Amino acid sequence: MTKLTRREGLATIGTTVAAVALGANASKAATQVAAAFDQSNIKWNTLEGIEHLWYHVLNVDRDLKTVDLLLKFAANEKVVLHKHHADYSTFIIQGELRLYDSEGELTEIRPTASFVQKPGGGAPHTEGGGDEECIAWFSNKGTDGVIYEILGPNGETLGTLGLPEFEALMQAQDEPVQPIVPG
Repeated sequence: MTKLTRREGLATIGTTVAAVALGANASKAATQVAAAFDQSNIKWNTLEGIEHLWYHVLNVDRDLKTVDLLLKFAANEKVVLHKHHADYSTFIIQGELRLYDSEGELTEIRPTASFVQKPGGGAPHTEGGGDEECIAWFSNKGTDGVIYEILGPNGETLGTLGLPEFEALMQAQDEPVQPIVPG
């Protein structure tokens, strides 16, 4: 059971009441409101040439050869064709992540709270959000080479992202929100 602060509870009740007044199912409206992820403290970034995707690099560890990042996918859109070269894990924080093969056919839907581990080297594919934006945590592991290969419409390599590129992206982004230590 999730505990809400008094303020969060009042906001949830108000939003739920408004949704029901507009004809929504009360239980469904309450679930949707409670499941919303507060991303107000995340500084989203974009990559030139890659539409419908925002990122925030959380950590790059050269010793462990890992890159952890948050990715936000636009609702009902697809990102560029790409291939994962590193082993990776995903956890869906909000919405659902939809995966499509290189021909554009839907192959998998990862709903909120789903966790997946996959080896690198899978088939080229695209990804995108479902009916709402998808926010996902991606953890890429075990390579100091290519992590993502960005592909053109004919499968040609347009670019790659590895540890050095993610390290540069992390250094270039705004300072993340830091924990508050009382006292």
